[in-house]
Amino acid sequence: MSERHTLEARDVRLGYGGRDIVSGLSLEVPQGAVTVVVGPNACGKSTLLRAMARLLAPSSGAVHLDGRSVAETPTKEVAAVLGILPQSPVAPEGITVSDLVGRGRYPHQGWFRRWTAEDDEAVAGALLATDVLELAARPVDELSGGQRQRVWIAMALAQGTDILLLDEPTTFLDVSHQLDVLDLLTDLNHADGTTIVMVLHDLNLACRYADHLVVMRDGRIVAEGKPSEVVTEELMSEVFGMRCSIVEDPASGTPMVVPIGRHHVRTEPPVPRN
Repeated sequence: MSERHTLEARDVRLGYGGRDIVSGLSLEVPQGAVTVVVGPNACGKSTLLRAMARLLAPSSGAVHLDGRSVAETPTKEVAAVLGILPQSPVAPEGITVSDLVGRGRYPHQGWFRRWTAEDDEAVAGALLATDVLELAARPVDELSGGQRQRVWIAMALAQGTDILLLDEPTTFLDVSHQLDVLDLLTDLNHADGTTIVMVLHDLNLACRYADHLVVMRDGRIVAEGKPSEVVTEELMSEVFGMRCSIVEDPASGTPMVVPIGRHHVRTEPPVPRN
């Protein structure tokens, strides 16, 4: 198991162009757990993740990695501990899959950037784990959206960090590949104790895969904890403005959110199925 590291935001204020999106937010990421951040569009989920990855500087407050401000920590030191998969990554034109995934090894290379057998193993393992090994020689810009997403996840895995931040890692993927990616991240967490923090839009997948669920609205955290403890009909109404029923997910036993539209309100009791 790799060395455990701590990550937390302390009273951060975040925004763009002088407009605050997140104000006075604090979050301590549970070590060795899968944390999922959910909330309506434009509530500050991705902004918070960018700040925790040192991609956005807070106007006040700070993000701390191992008790030290990430703003005061050299980039390569941060990258050796903390990996980030942003929402819309852009690959250099013409770069192949293997070369892009290999860039994840940069923080682990020495002063003269010498490539090692350990780097080869990390890249091959990441390509295999994300089922893109057969695409290794293909240019990234020739791939489908789903294939590209898996390649970017492979690069993040090749980085081999103790903390991995992912902004909507299931974007562009069909349902089966969404489950594959989330299962892969869970395997990584279970095998190596990797701390995972990701933003998801699908509430039911968030409930299935989160050890710790963070619910945001209007730039603040309104609830956090185990999904079974925080997901209620009242909270979903407050945060998402929707009526719903909360039932047990038959596959996982976790809470499942069943939205109720105006045209789908049952007026008669369900008929039992044989």
